[in-house]
Amino acid sequence: MSTKILALVDALGNLVSFTLLPGQRHDIVGVEALIKNKEFNALLV
Repeated sequence: MSTKILALVDALGNLVSFTLLPGQRHDIVGVEALIKNKEFNALLV
């Protein structure tokens, strides 16, 4: 069994938010919750 950690960080690499996903899930499943209601000047993927 594995777990994925998805993290949202600022330009300096400081943690803004994170979510945990089961290891067998695709990353896109957790991204919406991370970026919802956030304002971005730029988005690097």
